[in-house]
Amino acid sequence: MHPPPPLLLVHSAAPPSAVPLRRQRRRSPAPLQASWQELAGVLVFSAIPFTAVKALANSPLGARLRRRLEDRKAAAAAEADALRAAARDARNNSFWYGDDRPRWLGPLPYDYPDHLTGEYPGDYGFDIAGLGRDPVAFANYFKYVTIVPSHQLIALPSFLFPLSE
Repeated sequence: MHPPPPLLLVHSAAPPSAVPLRRQRRRSPAPLQASWQELAGVLVFSAIPFTAVKALANSPLGARLRRRLEDRKAAAAAEADALRAAARDARNNSFWYGDDRPRWLGPLPYDYPDHLTGEYPGDYGFDIAGLGRDPVAFANYFKYVTIVPSHQLIALPSFLFPLSE
């Protein structure tokens, strides 16, 4: 085996402070070199989609599409209101909601917190940490509790059946 070659160090005869520094001129970037045909093409082709959409929106077809969309929007809003009213009625008539709902200690006497009114599913009056005192935070916690498990269920097959190489 041969030893590695020595590093070549280049030294100047003068110390670094004595060597004058040369300023190199920075070159400015080249000016834009485009013909008028290329620039006109860019302008025309960038304006075509906007012009086409605007012309379609102002046409009788666009007016018909707008009316149809507004009708669908009104029907969807009415259906959403009906579903909210049905959910409210179901909650009011359910055994699992309200003041008479089952409690976590059952018939045993316990001073249940006042902020848990039975309006959310799974509210059995158990809140020893006081997480439900702030209604906005409690609504966020409830949202996270319902969303995160669905993400976990989506990821479950990748744990059960890992990809093999």
